[in-house]
Amino acid sequence: MRRLIIIAFIGVLALVAVGCSSGDDDEAAAGDTAAVEGSAEGGGEAAADEAVPISRPSSGSVPAVGPSIVQTAALGLAVPRNEFDTTIRRARAIATGAGGFVVSSSASQGQDQRLVRGTLVVRIPERAYRPVIDQLSDLGVVEAREESGQDVSQELVDLEARIRHLEAVETQLLGFLEQADSVADALTVQTELNRVQGELEQARGRLAYLDDQVAFATISLDVREHQVVVAGGDGGVPWGIVDAWRAAGTGFVTVIGWIFVAAATIAPIVLLLTVAFVAARLAGWRGLAAFRRPQA
Repeated sequence: MRRLIIIAFIGVLALVAVGCSSGDDDEAAAGDTAAVEGSAEGGGEAAADEAVPISRPSSGSVPAVGPSIVQTAALGLAVPRNEFDTTIRRARAIATGAGGFVVSSSASQGQDQRLVRGTLVVRIPERAYRPVIDQLSDLGVVEAREESGQDVSQELVDLEARIRHLEAVETQLLGFLEQADSVADALTVQTELNRVQGELEQARGRLAYLDDQVAFATISLDVREHQVVVAGGDGGVPWGIVDAWRAAGTGFVTVIGWIFVAAATIAPIVLLLTVAFVAARLAGWRGLAAFRRPQA
């Protein structure tokens, strides 16, 4: 009998607790509704705009995100002679002025032992990507231009969901680890906890990497010097007496070279034929002399 009374008392307390919580929820909902209605009646559209929206639980919901694009570009520029260093300095200034930074740079020398070609890789905040591309294009003659964008929005959402799941599992495993009654149970839980924490760190690292790639665009700038050629009246390359003499000299040297090669090739054959001819003539002369000698 006493046991039945205790069970009944506990049931009554549970019903009271449920009723109180329901009443509190109803009062809160009514209060929120009254606050919204009062704001709308008292202030019209302006009051509705300034009203704070009712917060909703975020557990189990996927946060709304906009498109997350990883932007990359490659730009090839041709600049006048002796303008390579100046162009590279200007490109650096444009990148740093926009809040970016230089990732890498390389340069090579020409025939006159002077830097005439190189590559500059910079990273720019995504909001300044388009203005920086336009400014870099104005530094010279654009010979090549390539732009690409990769949408990683879905991967970011998946990573965030995976991180939340792994964090929940980590919390549960930590609770199990505190409640472990034996060393064997503790080791089993610890092994699983290490695996979950490893996956969690990988997901966090990938998320941080993608966030960085989205926040900063990558631009590769290839700069080279070129010799400015003035086109003739007919649109072709101008031809003068100096060019004619240069072409004639080149042709003459080429012909002499081939003649020398041919002479060097047939010289041994001519020499052998000459030796054979001389030897035959000498043998013929000796035979004729012996035939004409009087017999004793």
